[in-house]
Amino acid sequence: MRMGGRAANGRSTIYEGSDGRWHGRVSMGVGPDGREDRRHVTGKTQSAVASKVKALEQARSTGAVAATGRTTLGDYMAEWIARKEKLRAVRPLTLSGYRTDERHVVAAIGKVRLDRLGPANVEHLWAYLLERDLRTAHCRRTLSAALNDAVRRGLIPRNPVKAADCPRDEHDEIEPYTLQEMAALLEACRGTRNADRWTVALALGLRQGEVLGLGWDDVGLGGEPTMTIRRQLQRVPWQHGCPDPERCLNRASLPAKRAADCPQRWGGGLKVSEPKSDAGRRTLALPATLAVELYVHNREQKAERLASEIWETGPHGGWVFANPVGGPTDPRADAHAFKALCVRAGVPERRLHDLRHSAATMMLASDLDLRTAGQVLGHSQIALTARYSHILADRRSVPAARIESALFGRVQPGS
Repeated sequence: MRMGGRAANGRSTIYEGSDGRWHGRVSMGVGPDGREDRRHVTGKTQSAVASKVKALEQARSTGAVAATGRTTLGDYMAEWIARKEKLRAVRPLTLSGYRTDERHVVAAIGKVRLDRLGPANVEHLWAYLLERDLRTAHCRRTLSAALNDAVRRGLIPRNPVKAADCPRDEHDEIEPYTLQEMAALLEACRGTRNADRWTVALALGLRQGEVLGLGWDDVGLGGEPTMTIRRQLQRVPWQHGCPDPERCLNRASLPAKRAADCPQRWGGGLKVSEPKSDAGRRTLALPATLAVELYVHNREQKAERLASEIWETGPHGGWVFANPVGGPTDPRADAHAFKALCVRAGVPERRLHDLRHSAATMMLASDLDLRTAGQVLGHSQIALTARYSHILADRRSVPAARIESALFGRVQPGS
């Protein structure tokens, strides 16, 4: 081996190998796994290798260290999700969504080297998902977020997701209930347990997790009635805790087809988390009728608690919409209750989230401006609220008095 014009300096080395080619080795520092990141380049001439070594040294000095050829997209996705979890950078339910998307990415293009990932590979992923009748929108957001982080860390020069062709926009068409259907839902829930759960959703447009996460400490019924949104209640999927999920057996020694059946499961169940964004933390003034109904609901719940021998008062003053023993209402049970409510009301069964869409449309139909409606809904961007504007293009504006009449069956003075 013959050393080149640049001697080894502890970080970079250029030499001529026994194969007649010139080689260069550059230490880029310590990688995220704690091992030394040492790069190898080769070329026909000493000057060609020297240029490659100089480029790596410049990248090292500026912090723009590209991914090594050993790093695959699958490896990077696993490391990225593990980092998000370790630093608690995202909510548990978001992590669960990342892991679901990761499985699709790894299956389709996980073996592609990160430094060679291009738009064609990303388009292959979209085709893989579409062939299996899977939606691409969520996976697209996850992959793009992961690769944006890779760009910021200097692992890749650009995000190939932005350059790739993608399927047409897959946003679900917003199908809000009409005022008549909303009134029918409220009429159908009268006299049922936790009936005001649906009134809150239709009047204020709260998300399911926000409604179920309400504690009585969040509701002020004296003076000017208010409701403060500061948490969400969600069901997070379980994760396998065993070393080999493919061979996992449940407690009956049968194959554990779901992670929830794993005897060593972890991370799942009902979880309380913060709102999705800073805009999600908000205090809302309550309509007069809703405040009265919540006052009655509070008294009814107190009577139910006194009559129960197994009631367990939850945190935050107790759950506003508690289950029959005082605990939090499971989102799955809540979804089943909504389906039954639609049947009783004789209205089309839509997604539970369409109650929120209905409330948003009602607010704009009442001539509430976009910014104010967005604040009530907890939108972080006005563009999210503006999505509902096109629905109103062929509808007449409905005064607030008519909304009060349609929803609560009362006519305000002077209307």
